Amino acid sequence: MNPTTMNKIIQAVQRARKKHPHFADNRFHVVSLAEEELGEFAKAVNEDNRSQAEEEALDTIAVLVRFLEEL
Repeated sequence: MNPTTMNKIIQAVQRARKKHPHFADNRFHVVSLAEEELGEFAKAVNEDNRSQAEEEALDTIAVLVRFLEEL
């Protein structure tokens, strides 16, 4: 993975932690959060909005990274 992408992911996780200090109540809640973010990503892709798609992809990844960190 290139360093720029890794830095974007790290920044997305940090923003998510700040915005939502309480992450999820359980693993089912995590799935719901990931589905919501993935849906927003799909919408941005369908609308051919590259900058929004990147933002939503990073939000989706941030949810999954936070899940992995809490395992």
